[in-house]
Amino acid sequence: MVFQFLCIVLYAVCLFLLWRNIRVLEQQTPPYGIFLIATAAIAMHAIALYEIMHVGEDIIISIGATISIAGWISAVFYLLLSIKLKFTELGLVVYPLSVVAALAGFIQPDNMVSLSQFSNTVQLHILVAIPTYAVLFMAFAQACLLRAQDRNMRKGTGGFISNLPPIQSMESYLFVLIICGFVLMTFNLILGVFTYRIESGRILSFNHHVVFSIAAWIIFAMTIAGRYAIGWRGELAAKWTMIAFSLLFMAYFGTRFVNELILP
Repeated sequence: MVFQFLCIVLYAVCLFLLWRNIRVLEQQTPPYGIFLIATAAIAMHAIALYEIMHVGEDIIISIGATISIAGWISAVFYLLLSIKLKFTELGLVVYPLSVVAALAGFIQPDNMVSLSQFSNTVQLHILVAIPTYAVLFMAFAQACLLRAQDRNMRKGTGGFISNLPPIQSMESYLFVLIICGFVLMTFNLILGVFTYRIESGRILSFNHHVVFSIAAWIIFAMTIAGRYAIGWRGELAAKWTMIAFSLLFMAYFGTRFVNELILP
């Protein structure tokens, strides 16, 4: 629990310093001091996750732990991308949601499940799903910034949004994340079909989890096709990305929320 509090505090410090750099100092160079604090926050978060999920010799999976892992992976990817590709401003969305993800680790329902109770293919499906959500969450965060930037440009209101990188760069960053997440999602959907076929003898069971996941996959595919075939840009691309991620979020986390917290 101590490490959870520490990582929450450090993420909050990173958010404050990044906001100050962008809004007050209008700093354009990568804030390496913030990156060092973020590295410490990520390390504390990793230790907290280890404590939360390890019970004896087993690994426990719950909605809180899953959200926390996805937030941790997002923070790691963001840090690496910020250093390499100057994704710095994305931290204005990633850091607050990393705080929320770390807080979610405190959610420990009574009906948590052990990872060992699943077959190896199901375990792999779960383990691939988490980084998929993390990457597509970052695409969602980038879409939020891009949409705000596009509206700000249309209205000419200025503010810290005007200090973001050029909108063309923001769009490029968005589609880097979408394509990476889409590849992972495609692989995991195929893996899920294969696993379900082995365990039940059927190809698919069209429950809400499957329907929402397929709908999200179709919208992400449509967004990528729209970008490269029609030239979708700005707010339109951001809007469809946000819709697709919302469906994907409901496909998994909505289901787990109801099963673990509402219908224990």
